[in-house]
Amino acid sequence: MNILNHWKMLDLITRDGESLVCVEGRVYGSNPRFPASSHIRTSPVTGYSVDANSMVIMTKRGSAYQLGKPDPSQTFAQQRLIRRLSRLGQIPAPGFNALETQLTGNLADFTSFSEHYDETVK
Repeated sequence: MNILNHWKMLDLITRDGESLVCVEGRVYGSNPRFPASSHIRTSPVTGYSVDANSMVIMTKRGSAYQLGKPDPSQTFAQQRLIRRLSRLGQIPAPGFNALETQLTGNLADFTSFSEHYDETVK
């Protein structure tokens, strides 16, 4: 599996007003399409999974990337990415454990915020 290091989340808006989340960073792995340490931008993120040691994102084109170290300028990058994906209605893969993501606060607060966000966008 390819690993993205020095990654950051990109919050994008299409011409049609659709919100998308992509991730860019330096990719490492055995994929011959990417020379070692190539800087890439993923297609839109469609899902993710989190375990105690790592986060894996899935993209619209069917690729999976393990997220390594984020860009140093991106504080709480993984938590911000999870929160943003939840607002877009992206659901975690089965086995998601909110406690392991280091999210703070009540998870229900994120759900109600997400619902409020959807109403304001429409």
